Amino acid sequence: MTPTVSAEPEGPSGPTQETSPLGRALLAGAVVLLVVAVVAAGWFGFTWVRAVVGDGDVASARDSALDGAQQAAINLNTVDAANIDASFENMRSSITGDQMNKDLDTTVQQLTDAVRQSGATSKGEVLSGALTELNTDDKTGKALVVLAVTTTWPQQYERTKVTMTLGMRDVDGVWKAESVQPVGSRIQLDAGPTPGAEQAPAEGAPPADAPPAEAPAEEAPAEPAAPAEGP
Repeated sequence: MTPTVSAEPEGPSGPTQETSPLGRALLAGAVVLLVVAVVAAGWFGFTWVRAVVGDGDVASARDSALDGAQQAAINLNTVDAANIDASFENMRSSITGDQMNKDLDTTVQQLTDAVRQSGATSKGEVLSGALTELNTDDKTGKALVVLAVTTTWPQQYERTKVTMTLGMRDVDGVWKAESVQPVGSRIQLDAGPTPGAEQAPAEGAPPADAPPAEAPAEEAPAEPAAPAEGP
């Protein structure tokens, strides 16, 4: 009887070393999904960073434009008769453009002597302000500013509310006014004699340092007449 020689054991049915077509398709799909996820994460991360940085730039420009508008409004409403040249230079530092500088030059020529002679001072104080427009590409904007302006003369003062719109422009990192328009009329908030000022006497009244008038001297009573003598 011829012995039966067994053959080498067969491996698992089907290919053993190569991946099936279905496996290759699933693997390729998984790789594609992974790449898409990585690219999407990178894109959204980039756009988020860009949005955060962009929003930060806009917020910074908005704050700077409003600060510049409020400072311009203060400078344009502040004058000191004792230091008028410096007052006008402060105004000039807050404006830009040919028309604004031309208008300031005209104001200086017309008002310098009058302000000096009046002895007046005027000071602006911001009550409120808001930026109404902002164009970061053109570096321009508009602001609405409300001020309380106190004007003081030697004998009296007046406090008024002033509202104005200012067209703003970024000039080398500094926001300056390129146009100014008043809104409505000035509204008086307060007025009266200047505290501590020596008031002028009313018409017909004696000066405050004049000595009091002396009272008229009393006349002595007349002595009674002597009785007439008889005949």
